[in-house]
Formats: sequence, C-alpha cells, structure tokens
Amino acid sequence: MSAPGLLDPLSLGAGREARNRVVFAAHVTNLAEDGLPGERLATYLERRAAGGAGLIVVEEAHVHPSSHPYERAIRGYDPAIVAAYRCLADRLHRLGALVLAQLGHAGMQGTGHVRKQALWAPSAVPNPATLEMPKVMEPEDVAAVVEGFALAARHAADGGMDGVEVNAGQHSLVRQFLSGLTNRRDDAYGGDQERRLRFAREVVAAVRGAAGDRALVGLRLCCDELAPWAGITPEDAPDLALALRDGLDYLGVAAGSIYSVEETRPGLHRPPGHLLDLAAAVRARLDGLPVLASGGLVDAVQASEAIAAGRADACEMTRALIADPDLPHMVAEGRPRRARPCIRCNQDCAVRSAANAPVSCIHNPEAGHESDVAAPAPAARRHHVLVVGGGPAGLEAAIVAAGRGHRVTLLERGLALGGTPRAVAASGQRQPFGLVSSWRAERLAELDVEVRLGVEATRSLVEEVRPEAVVLATGARPRPAERLAGGDQPHVVSVRRALAGHLPGAGRVVVIDRQGGYPAIDAARLAAGLGRPVTVLSEDPFVSGQLGSTGELSPWYRAAAALGIDLRPLTVALEVTPGAVRTRPRFGTGEDWLEAGCVVLADHELPDDALHRQLAAHLAGVRLHRVGDCLAPRRVLHAVLEGGRAGREV
Repeated sequence: MSAPGLLDPLSLGAGREARNRVVFAAHVTNLAEDGLPGERLATYLERRAAGGAGLIVVEEAHVHPSSHPYERAIRGYDPAIVAAYRCLADRLHRLGALVLAQLGHAGMQGTGHVRKQALWAPSAVPNPATLEMPKVMEPEDVAAVVEGFALAARHAADGGMDGVEVNAGQHSLVRQFLSGLTNRRDDAYGGDQERRLRFAREVVAAVRGAAGDRALVGLRLCCDELAPWAGITPEDAPDLALALRDGLDYLGVAAGSIYSVEETRPGLHRPPGHLLDLAAAVRARLDGLPVLASGGLVDAVQASEAIAAGRADACEMTRALIADPDLPHMVAEGRPRRARPCIRCNQDCAVRSAANAPVSCIHNPEAGHESDVAAPAPAARRHHVLVVGGGPAGLEAAIVAAGRGHRVTLLERGLALGGTPRAVAASGQRQPFGLVSSWRAERLAELDVEVRLGVEATRSLVEEVRPEAVVLATGARPRPAERLAGGDQPHVVSVRRALAGHLPGAGRVVVIDRQGGYPAIDAARLAAGLGRPVTVLSEDPFVSGQLGSTGELSPWYRAAAALGIDLRPLTVALEVTPGAVRTRPRFGTGEDWLEAGCVVLADHELPDDALHRQLAAHLAGVRLHRVGDCLAPRRVLHAVLEGGRAGREV
C-alpha cells in the first residue's frame, strides 16, 4: 500500500520546496556538544535525511542566556553556532532535505539549577515541575529576549539554514505570554487577548527582519493547553493562529501546557493522530498557509490520508523516523508496513530530564548512536549459530547473524515467537508493544533461518545441534516471594501468570507493585477489565512512579480513577492470608487488613540462566553469548541492543 500524498513536494514560500511532506520535528536529543550542534547531532540528523525526510527542524536553540533548561541545550545566541549550522546545513542539503533551526526560550518551564540563575517569565507563576518561582520580566528583559530571537535568526541565516521555526508550543516563553494561564500581566504585554499577542508578534517580526525574505519562518503553536479555565483552547486556536499569521511561511499545530507536558508528544494514552481535527480547523482558518500536523503520527498511511483529505499539508513524524529513518523510502517503494514501527512508548526518545541520556529508541537502539555503530559486516567465515529464545533479544540476534551470512537455528520453548512483548499484547494490554516482536518475526521469516517452536533447549540438545556459537536469550523468571509472609500460597501469582489469564479466586485483586513500572499496571487493568475490584499497593510515593519519565504517570492515574482502581502509595504489604492482605503505612504506625481473593506480585525478575550455567561448565570450544533478560532483567531496549551486538560478534 502506498501513501502518495505524503510524498508530494510542498512549497513553503521564499522559493523553498520540501521534497515531500514528512517532517522530522525539533526535539531534545542531548547530542549537542558544548552548547553547539556537533558531529553526533549531525550524524543523527544526517541519517534521517538519508532516509528521505523532507523537512528537518533542528533541536531548539535558546536565544538568550536566561534560558538554559537542560545541560546539553543549544545556545542560539553564541556566534560560534554559525559555523556549526553551516556544517550541518551543508551535510543535510547534500542529502536533499530542507533544514530549519528552531528558536526558543523556555521561560518558567526551564530550570535555574543548571546555570544557577533565576527563571524569566511573564508573571509570578511557579514551574509545576520544579516548583521554582521565576522572576517577572521587566520591559528591558522583554526587549532583550526579542533581540535574542533576532540575533539567533541571523546566526541561522548566516549559517546557511533554510530558515527558522519559532517555538510557541511546549516549554515556550512565547506560549506563556500568549496564555492567560501563565500571563497575568496588566501592561502592554497582558491584560487581554490583544495585549497577550504582542510579545509573539514582536518575536515573529524580529525574526523575519533578521532572517530576511529568502528564509523560511515558521511558528510551532500550542493550540490546546488542556487547561480551559484560563489557557489556550481548541476553540481559540483558529483565531489565534490567524492573528499571528503575518510574516509566517507555515504554522505547526501542537498541544500541551505547564500542567500537561505529557500531551506534547503523547504516549499510549492517546490514539495516533489525535490532533488532526485541530490541525484541520486551524488550516481552514488560515486559507492557504501550510499547516503541519502533530500528535502521535507514526503511521505513513494515516499521515497520507490526512494530507489527501486536506486536514494538514505535512505531518510531523518524528518518533516514526527515530524508530526507522528509512520510512520515507519504504513509502516510496510501496512498502510502508515494512518500516520498523514506532510504538509511542517514549521510553528512550523522551530525554528532557536530569539523566541527560542521549535520544534513542527501544525498537532501534542505534538511534542517537549513529556515530558509534557501523552496519553489520558480512561474516568472514560462515558459522552455525544457535539462538535459544524467541523474544526481542533472540529475534534480533538471529536476524543480524543470518543477515551477515551465518547459518542460524532458533529454538523457542513456546508455541509462538515474541517473548514478553507478545504476551503483554496478547493479554489486551499495550497492544502496540507487541509490534516490537511481531515486526522482527516478519523480518526473520524473510531469512533462511531454521525456527523450532515448542522446543525446550537442554544441554544434550545443544550438544546434538553442535553449533559453533550459542546466543542465550532465555529471558527471565519470576522472583520468589521475599519479604512477604504467605507469598507462596496458590492465589498469589506473578504478573506473567496474570497476563496469561490466571487470576484465581473471586472478588478483589490486590496488586503489589515493587517495580514501579508497567507490569503492575498491566495486571491491574486486566483484572479491572474482567470486572473485578482492584487495589494496587506500592511502598513508593507514587504507584508506578517510573512512568513519570515517559509522561504516562498522570494518564495512568486518570485511567485508574476511571476504572475504579484503588491506588495506595506508601503502603507496605506485610502478609498474605487466604482471603486478605495485612498492610501498614510505610511511614507511621498501625496495621490494616485488605480483602483479597487474588494477589498479583509485580516484582523484579531474575535471569533464567540455568542453561547458560550448564553450558559454561560443560560445553568447551563453543562461544557463549548471554543477552537481554538472561543476562539481567531490564527493558526491551537492552534486549534488542544486546541481541544485535551478539549477532555482530558471532
């Protein structure tokens, strides 16, 4: 199935034309070097240009020293950026992409901790994420930031960029001036809608004047802050966009505010393309100005249909291109479904955090590491490689090893390939997660690999196969119930057993969350969907607190409330009896009994490494590789990464 609308050229003004309508939008990468786009960021973007992206918007460059919201932020006001831009633009132009610099200022959504300075903001509204109170900007501060935008635009133009994009979306001072949620001034820059527009208009005018008529100027605009009591609403958005149209060559539609950061590039709690109606409404009001849609657009067919239907002129497909840079080429070949699918999990591509981790992808761990990882080389000598385990790690190892020319045999104890992602999806939870495995199973079927299902690998079987290398991807096993009296009773089950449909007893299901991630949620949702009352206990301050880094914590709490799931943080499970769980507060005294017909223990797992220990002790002359959860139970990214490494090394 082809997607012709997505591949049509797009005229953007200033004599510039994008070769197609696939946009790789600005996003935090943590790949900048000393505040400038360097080799790592260039190689990362270059890979997306080589894959066919039509328009690439470089990570936001901050326009004034008062904005440095994370350690590896780009300094757009630094004169040294001109040379960095020139190098970057030359490389991306050679590959056929248009390239813009995004310009912005984080305002009160930054942090003063990186540079030990006060935040700047329109009004005295604290940052909900850090609880920092900003300095209210005075007229000279406003003027300095406007001039900072102009300076950064000149730097981009002098560096050979095709233009600039002003950020008035998430983490944006411009949006903060536009919104009554954050602008409570009563002067020339606030007090009513017309005065709240002034700062944005001054910024766009300054940028247009500095960049010149031959440069593109775009605006990424928040069109729904999801705070209707004071913020920008979808009903306001078309008129707001029209009021800011002067001087623009295109407008991008975005969503999210200080209270809904998770809505800017949302995860699984929103359906793909959820902002298309909003983009269509804005586009209808702008009468010819190109509009870029966003909102979880990861499917080429959906994006093409949106363009063909006139809902948008181009689509931001950022996460889809992180997962598979070659998506545009595959669409051109009529094979969009063959592209490695983005599952919108945000586990490794959302990196605006104190961890400062480089951008990557659980499905494509090479993303963000293009400078370090070479394509697999053909094998110098063909070996017989045995892969034990058909989850993500084993599948990746088999695909890479077979692609290099090795003879590969894969053994899987189950009756289907896929491992944990398949089990989770089959239970009806996080169904896109299953694509991590099903996509690899499809790629494996294209190769000459012997796959044996329903086979339990043993030492004697391995000796019978006589491989020259063994990749052990045998996964993880449940951890015995520790620190929980009565945890060995038959109505206490692991998350894996719960997802397989084993929820014994009747009445309330109590989930004890010791991981802080998705397993407890999967079990709780499954039980609630079966009509059973559910309580989730956690010793942490938040139930499933690890979801904060992916933007899924607030949506999970909302979903739990809608399903009637009782969340009890800071609660210790002391004992399980045949019909109840004894608990106490983590901090405090007193005990309580909670009725429980079934208890699901969501605990950290242990490596299923018994076969590895046997082979290491008794199988001489065979190279052994442990990968994924067999080495240490972690996330899918590690399984795929280590499987690929083993496939390269055998």
